[in-house]
Amino acid sequence: MAISAIQGAHREDLGKSFRLEPIVDLITGKAIGHELLAGLWQCPAWKTEEWREWYGLLESLVPELLGKLDGLLFINTHGEQLLDTYIQRSLSMLKPQARRVVIEWTEYRFHSDRFVDVLCELNTLRGCGFQLAVDDIGAGSGVDGLGRAGAINPQFCKIDGTFFQRCRDQGPEYLRGICQHLALGGSRVVAEWVETEADYRLALAAGAHLGQGYFWSRGLQGLQPAGSQPAGLSGADIAEQGEG
Repeated sequence: MAISAIQGAHREDLGKSFRLEPIVDLITGKAIGHELLAGLWQCPAWKTEEWREWYGLLESLVPELLGKLDGLLFINTHGEQLLDTYIQRSLSMLKPQARRVVIEWTEYRFHSDRFVDVLCELNTLRGCGFQLAVDDIGAGSGVDGLGRAGAINPQFCKIDGTFFQRCRDQGPEYLRGICQHLALGGSRVVAEWVETEADYRLALAAGAHLGQGYFWSRGLQGLQPAGSQPAGLSGADIAEQGEG
């Protein structure tokens, strides 16, 4: 699939805004799935109750999206959310779609004293058929991403965008060792914040398998095969298809 622009959309029937970003195979140029993100253009500053509402809405939104999209759907959660009983219930309701859902573990402020509890919850989700991803590898704050990846051996590892973009000055070898390490552990590596064709080539040269970022979501054709179809859909696209 080629990549079309991904726009934010507000669903009145859901009462929340969301957007979808394609995750693209760097060799084939095809989207292997999408990341479902809260908010029109950036993550909202919601309080705990609002996040509980968001995950509750996913019980109906995720099956709807998977009925319209090919591939996988990545859903972000951080440690505190994974241990929240309301959010645990909402995620458990997605068991019928588990084989196409990737639980993406992202960290910014979580304390390591409950690290083992988070690992247990992630392993419970894996046992239900969900795939796992570790986000923010290389980020300068939060629980170390490489440590988290080593602890759960996820199917996907996502390189923090700021960390990836240091390759612009340092070259692909700056990231190559980490990509090799993660790949040897059995993970597919996703480079985030891929914004230009030069970034695309850096990610490929560094050994990443997949990419995500403005290079695809803004509708650039880049190195995509001619005549292919859009990989991304906004919430409005989904609603329109549902009415058809």
